[in-house]
Amino acid sequence: MYAGRIVESGSAEEVLSRPRHPYTRGLIESVPSLHEPGQPLPQIPGATPQLVNLPTGCAFRPRCPRATAACATEPPRSGDSHFALCHHPLTEGIA
Repeated sequence: MYAGRIVESGSAEEVLSRPRHPYTRGLIESVPSLHEPGQPLPQIPGATPQLVNLPTGCAFRPRCPRATAACATEPPRSGDSHFALCHHPLTEGIA
């Protein structure tokens, strides 16, 4: 969920090994156990939006490294049992 909205859904295995939404990937990549002790953790840039003042289209757009002008419109649902609401869903898994 991001800004009160489900942005990705699927089995735990699918979502954790092959995230499709950039927000999901950012969360997974910031898990401390995936990194060397003493090294800074990756962070998602920016801040979460105020729920009373959400941006148009995808709420993650201001923080998303894949955002384009299309993201200012309502994102489509990509996928069936494992889906993401994203104009530019990820296709590669977590390394």
